[in-house]
Amino acid sequence: MPSKFAAAHSARLSPAVLACLPDVALILALYASDYLHERRPDLREVAAFIVDGANRWGLSELMNNTCHLVAFWQMCDDDASTDEAWTAHRERFDNYRIIHCTLTKGQYATVRRHLRAMAGERVAA
Repeated sequence: MPSKFAAAHSARLSPAVLACLPDVALILALYASDYLHERRPDLREVAAFIVDGANRWGLSELMNNTCHLVAFWQMCDDDASTDEAWTAHRERFDNYRIIHCTLTKGQYATVRRHLRAMAGERVAA
């Protein structure tokens, strides 16, 4: 399960907000957590790791890293990447870990349902 890491951010990100973010932001939120890749992950636990990772970084850093990753992927797709871009990317991200934090389309849908359910549980509590 996610650590009890206390983020130095004033507001915690709601699971409902996270459920609305694009897949790449969820990948990076999972990347920021203590998640270890499993062949058949428990998607309820993955949702908890996503909340933990997103709150470790905070919304600003999560969105900044998301923009950097998407821009790098677009540069690669356009065959415009440079050695400098690859070096900067490797300094910021571990590709192997990103791959292991990536889910299928169906898994993302289930994780989003779990995130919304977590938000509902918090409201009910």
